[in-house]
Amino acid sequence: MLKLGAEAVITAVEWRGRPAVEKLRVPKGYRDPRLDDELRRARIRKEAKLFAEARAAGVPVPVLYDVDLAGHRLVMERIDGPTLKEVLRSPGDHGSLCEEIGRLVAKLHSSGLVHGDLTTSNMLRGNGRVHLIDLSLGEKTDGLEARGVDLRLLKEAFTSAHYDRPELFGAVARAYVEAFPAGAAVLQKMREIEERGRYM
Repeated sequence: MLKLGAEAVITAVEWRGRPAVEKLRVPKGYRDPRLDDELRRARIRKEAKLFAEARAAGVPVPVLYDVDLAGHRLVMERIDGPTLKEVLRSPGDHGSLCEEIGRLVAKLHSSGLVHGDLTTSNMLRGNGRVHLIDLSLGEKTDGLEARGVDLRLLKEAFTSAHYDRPELFGAVARAYVEAFPAGAAVLQKMREIEERGRYM
C-alpha cells in the first residue's frame, strides 16, 4: 500500500507485466449501499475522463490501463520518482523546475481543466518531467474563480511546505502568466481570493 486516504486506497500493483498503481475507492458504511455504489462509480468515471482529457491536451499524467466501474478502481501507470514536495525541499536552485510547474499548470488551465487539489505532493518528477497525479477533485471549467482557487492552493502549498524559499512560487507565477494568455487575470483572481480569506 502506497497511501491510505479517506476516499481511496492507493496500492502498487502489476498490470500485464508492467509496474502500475491501483486506486480503489473504498465503501462508506454510513451510506445506503446502492447510493454508495453509484457515487463511487460516478467518481471513478469522472476521474478517468479528466485523466483522458488532460492527456489529450498534452498535460503529463499517468497513462490509464484499466477503468473498472464495477470494482470501483482505476489502474494506471506507475511514475517512479519523488514528489515535487520532496524535490523542492532538497538543496538547489530549483528555478527551472518551478518554471516547468508554471507551464504545466498553464497547459492544464488552457485546456479547460482545473486540478482541485493542486499541491507539490500531487506532482511527481519521473521520466525526465513533472507529472500531475490525483485528479479526483478536478473539474472541467473555464471559470476564472476555479482557476484562481487552483493557484491559491498551489501558493499555500509553497508557503507551508517551502516557507524558507519565497522566491519559488514567484517563478511558478511568472512562467504561468507567460504561457497562458489569461494568466494575469487568473493571478489577479487568486489575489482577490486571498483578500476575501483574510476578512472571513
